[in-house]
Amino acid sequence: MLAALENLPRTPTEWTRWSWDHRDSHDRIRAAILAQKSVRLSDYQVDPIDPGAVSLFLQNNSQLHGDMNGSLGLQSSDLQDVDLGDARQFEAWVRIHYLEHFYAEAKLEI
Repeated sequence: MLAALENLPRTPTEWTRWSWDHRDSHDRIRAAILAQKSVRLSDYQVDPIDPGAVSLFLQNNSQLHGDMNGSLGLQSSDLQDVDLGDARQFEAWVRIHYLEHFYAEAKLEI
């Protein structure tokens, strides 16, 4: 569910839920791009998020966003260069990340 991506996950359980909702949004976006634009985007592993490989998650997520935003003509933000341990950076990242999903889903009307 898109609205869940606005949440700031703090506990392992919250991260698990956020990760699932995040994956679901990307799956719906990719499917809509395929159906509406006949463009098949690559899928990158972003769920589950391995706490020991956060940099890989950030890299894969950044690639997903670059691909979806490029195919939709939307602006991408740098979602890879962030210290998720820094509260201010983390909160800003969650907000910017959510907005990219929001704009993609809105443009696709899903």
